[in-house]
Amino acid sequence: MNDDKVLGRILKAVRPIELPPAEYPPAAIVRDTPRDDLKQRIRANAEKVGIELTDEHWEVIDFLFDFYVNCCDSDTDPGYVKQETYWKYVDCLYDEACMKEKESHLKRECPYGELSPKECTSGYRVYRILESRFKDKGGATHLYRLFPYGPIFTIHLLAQLPRLRHDANPHFGTSF
Repeated sequence: MNDDKVLGRILKAVRPIELPPAEYPPAAIVRDTPRDDLKQRIRANAEKVGIELTDEHWEVIDFLFDFYVNCCDSDTDPGYVKQETYWKYVDCLYDEACMKEKESHLKRECPYGELSPKECTSGYRVYRILESRFKDKGGATHLYRLFPYGPIFTIHLLAQLPRLRHDANPHFGTSF
């Protein structure tokens, strides 16, 4: 079966989430969703489309999610929060214990540099960080061996996270 038919079958089974125009930082969604829930969703969708995930796949997936949580500045309003989430945040501003917990969460280590909310919605920026992290295993070659349609595109598709801007490079016919 050629690659276009395989991709077509995958896209039919698991449609990409496209939120206008990928303004919702995946970092905010990943931070607000229990990791086990995300992994369960990925497993179910991978099984649905016939992708077998190995420990190498999970290493890349876990790194990407850790990167989103620790290195993407999404403390600004992501635009998808519900009213009760907003008021919970406002109430936290006046609760000393809540603020201390929030501050300790904000003091995170990121060896790759903090990305702005806009940069966190750029497939190219996030891909370059993934590529540098897995440079010792072969960089792009390793990532595309694991995820032939692009690591970010595939992980977002399986996790049903919003697509990033420029997650496909039309000049080379590749996905990041």
